[in-house]
Amino acid sequence: MTFDSFLSSPSSSSSSFSSSLVYYNLVLATCFFEQLDPVGPKNHTPRSEISKRKWASEECYIGEKRQRASTNQNQINLLTQLQQQQEGPNLPQQHLRPPLPPLPPPTAAAVTAASGSAQLYSEHYLQQLAMMNACTKFSDNYDVKEELGKGAFSVVRRCVHKTTGLEFAAKIINTKKLSARDFQKLEREARICRKLQHPNIVRLHDSIQEESFHYLVFDLVTGGELFEDIVAREFYSEADASHCIQQILESIAYCHSNGVVHRDLKPENLLLASKAKGAAVKLADFGLAIEVNDSEAWHGFAGTPGYLSPEVLKKDPYSKPVDIWACGVILYILLVGYPPFWDEDQHRLYAQIKAGAYDYPSPEWDTVTPEAKSLIDSMLTVNPKKRITADQALKVPWICNRERVASAIHRQDTVDCLKKFNARRKLKVRFALQTQLLILDPYFSRILKIS
Repeated sequence: MTFDSFLSSPSSSSSSFSSSLVYYNLVLATCFFEQLDPVGPKNHTPRSEISKRKWASEECYIGEKRQRASTNQNQINLLTQLQQQQEGPNLPQQHLRPPLPPLPPPTAAAVTAASGSAQLYSEHYLQQLAMMNACTKFSDNYDVKEELGKGAFSVVRRCVHKTTGLEFAAKIINTKKLSARDFQKLEREARICRKLQHPNIVRLHDSIQEESFHYLVFDLVTGGELFEDIVAREFYSEADASHCIQQILESIAYCHSNGVVHRDLKPENLLLASKAKGAAVKLADFGLAIEVNDSEAWHGFAGTPGYLSPEVLKKDPYSKPVDIWACGVILYILLVGYPPFWDEDQHRLYAQIKAGAYDYPSPEWDTVTPEAKSLIDSMLTVNPKKRITADQALKVPWICNRERVASAIHRQDTVDCLKKFNARRKLKVRFALQTQLLILDPYFSRILKIS
């Protein structure tokens, strides 16, 4: 039944509108679902009686103006005005929810024959509609706890869900300080994180927009950084490095299969789910991530200097292979405790990267297996078209058969070097924050990264 025919029916008289919100919400729901599925089923046999008590108790109110066809605009405005008169003019803040999936074909259980005035949609969609229109603020669902971290325009705090008692990490962004372009980047990050659900990726559970703040509610990962955990271990071997890079590659392969390029792989974004032994590695911070397809490439300088690929530094078009280059740098560090490219002068550092000038000096590399070096070489290939992919790297015997191929000898020299490497990068982070060095930010065009 169309909107016009519904309004012309006897059941939609003026007395019905003034009596309750039942028909207001029902019609709004009908129009909303017709917008989602304009070519969906419209010849369902009407049902004689809708569960009015359920609608009256929920009193769902769609607070956002929804773009409608010109033929329906006047009717929608009329319904909205009538409902605002009863509920008040102030519109509540809304959850940012992903769009509902298309309506399924009608079934006997979902639609029955009767003489009602509107179509009956499945219980799933009614629940989703109620969820979308819930008058909820962040503080209604979460208790905010201590601060976990802080950025230029955001702060990360531990929070507890009031109903379930589950703990999360809430990134609270002050949107008043964001430009229109910065806000678009924030929305892009939320959109990307919302669709990525993988055991090795920090998951976004909720995204709430209020007047002055945007709340991103993520997994609470309590294990700290992967590199800090390695130096605290009593035993660390090449096989352990293989296991670490496997989990990183699993997350990257999943991202690439979903058309996402991270663009900022580095130790600070490799976290552990918990402090338990063998906890999963979690990839975090998708502030610089982009959405691509196989037929397009990006331009633009984004990332952290020591992990940038040659094509980015050369200002060439780039895509998914930039993440594999960063994985090669990380694997090199995992095996010996220092990076393949290093120079105090950034120009010389970039020249090394663009030329792919790295080596395997003695004695630290003498005990590393040839298979591990071969994988690094395939990742640090200057030509992105010849660079190995994440899926291909996961099939390398050094990763998929590590028990047989990778060395199990304790690498104390690697742990010692990694301690110095961690101390150096932490010092540079503090120095960058104090001097306000501007390179590129996950949320804004002026953020702090280290050279």
